[in-house]
Amino acid sequence: MVCKLRFLGIAVLALLLCGTGVQASTLVDVTVEDADNGDALKGATVYVEGSDEGTTNSRGELSYRHSESSRYDLKVTKSGYRDWSGRIDADDTSVTVRMDRSSLDLKITVYDADTFQPVSGVWVEITNKDDGERDSEKTDSTGLATFEVMANEDYSVKVEAKGYDLLQRDIEVDDEAEPVQFWLYPEGRFAFRVLDAKSHTPVVNATVKVGGTVRGTTGSDGIVTTVLDTDRRYLVEVTRPTYTDYSQEVYVRENAVLTDIFLSKSTYPVFITVYDAEKVPMTGASVSIDGKDVGVTDSYGRFSLESVVAGTHSIEVSAPGYVTWKGTCNSLEQKTDLVAELVPVSAPVAVIVGSPDHKPLAGVAISVNGTARGVTGADGTLKLDLAPGSYNISGTLEGYRPAYMVQTVATGSSGESCLLTMQPSGLPLGIIGVVAVILVLVAVAGVIVAGKVEMPARRSHRPGRRGGF
Repeated sequence: MVCKLRFLGIAVLALLLCGTGVQASTLVDVTVEDADNGDALKGATVYVEGSDEGTTNSRGELSYRHSESSRYDLKVTKSGYRDWSGRIDADDTSVTVRMDRSSLDLKITVYDADTFQPVSGVWVEITNKDDGERDSEKTDSTGLATFEVMANEDYSVKVEAKGYDLLQRDIEVDDEAEPVQFWLYPEGRFAFRVLDAKSHTPVVNATVKVGGTVRGTTGSDGIVTTVLDTDRRYLVEVTRPTYTDYSQEVYVRENAVLTDIFLSKSTYPVFITVYDAEKVPMTGASVSIDGKDVGVTDSYGRFSLESVVAGTHSIEVSAPGYVTWKGTCNSLEQKTDLVAELVPVSAPVAVIVGSPDHKPLAGVAISVNGTARGVTGADGTLKLDLAPGSYNISGTLEGYRPAYMVQTVATGSSGESCLLTMQPSGLPLGIIGVVAVILVLVAVAGVIVAGKVEMPARRSHRPGRRGGF
């Protein structure tokens, strides 16, 4: 029993000794606020004795534990604010940190909206929208004015310059003050926008004159800007190739900044004369422009259109049996006169060469109007493409007499064929036979005649009578 009591006492003493060696941790709640307005600061980083404990939430709060037995260092940082540092008692369970905003350099640059050059020597004024504090600076030679501002605050900017419209803008400065740039628009700035009257699309490269003075040439947006006094009338002239010139008085009313000018495409007459290959005017040839049929030629081969919109157009002229003529009309002059020559469509012509007994002759050299065009194949045929007209066709082959014929190809013909029959060289067999018969007859006659000439003459004697009478 004594032993059990002794063992229990030792165990209790050991527990007491162990308890004195373990230090309890302390939970601390940190709240971070803006020193000026008391707003909670989200994203502030909290350090305890140099150790990162995390960042504050949307309510500006962060909780951490420490086991320090004496005062320790607490540090809070946030972009746009000055760093905060302090010594915290070990037994504090809550800390409120109020952070002061740091100052930043805000750079404002102004440019001329027409020349794109910086504007120097103009006053730029900024006003803090929270406390109303104002500051003014003059732009330097680069158009720059620099201000010391507080991070995460809103400011209004005002720029006043002689000859320019008043500029007023609101800007928000965040944790890092980004450079700000503004256009200064000349006072009385006015724009002319030139549009196509039909499509209402911008007209590029149109020259705009106001009061006889060229004010500029339109760009891809069709706009020319200038400076004009308001509540006045101006003579405005706009010119552009392929468009009808514009000349009209325009009233520039007060507070107006833009007016639209519509240009109509110019139109010009187009004349077309159509001939065939022999320079003979063609009647009834069909004419189309940009794929649209517009009419046919008259008895003089002429066709005219009084109003063709300026620009480039494709033109086609066609007639049965002729190759379609294609051309381009660029009607930028006062009128356009085109000449179209139609070439007949070639027809396939088969030249067939045979012997008197109707057997095909291969290798026959074929000429058309004296020009060699090829030789016949194994089937005795040579295929040609000939335009309408009349042709002298000849064939030659060794061992045969040349053969000739005249072939006519009609306009619009789908195909022609011509037959050449070639005779062997020398006399024909019939004639040779006749000559042989004649020779034989002549020879026989000659023999008969010769026999009669060589036979002696015989005399008759009467017996029993002698002497004279």
